[in-house]
Amino acid sequence: MKINRLLFNNKDYVIEEDLDFSDVTLDPTHIRKINSAHVKVSGFDYEDYLILNIELDANVTSVCSYTLEDLPYKVHLKTALSFSYEEEEDVIQIDGPIFELDPYLLDLIISEVPLTLVKKGAKLPSSGKDYRVLSEDEYKKEQENKVDSRWAKLDDIDL
Repeated sequence: MKINRLLFNNKDYVIEEDLDFSDVTLDPTHIRKINSAHVKVSGFDYEDYLILNIELDANVTSVCSYTLEDLPYKVHLKTALSFSYEEEEDVIQIDGPIFELDPYLLDLIISEVPLTLVKKGAKLPSSGKDYRVLSEDEYKKEQENKVDSRWAKLDDIDL
């Protein structure tokens, strides 16, 4: 979605658009797919700054942390982003009056999806073939009692 900064001199100017992130490569352990996204952008241009008020709705396919199955998740957010030609803290620097807004919207969607999502009714596996699940305390106790087999033969030597 291209934004023309000069159009926001009109206070009533609003852009509404459906976004397509189907060609974006995402982390498959966090978000597998962005199914749909809709954005509404309003704002104002004030001297050196462009302030955009963003209302974003998205449906994403995330991953259940326990079962690794697909899990639908809805994102709804309202935020403001500040843009300027100058490099400043908490302000996004742009090169010209026309710029691409999609990378910033994608960042907003990704940041709104929690890293750990659990499907309703999902439980952690207790054990399976070639693995077992231990608590941290159980693991520490097991490590304390573990004998290093490389040194076990030395225990048989009578000095």
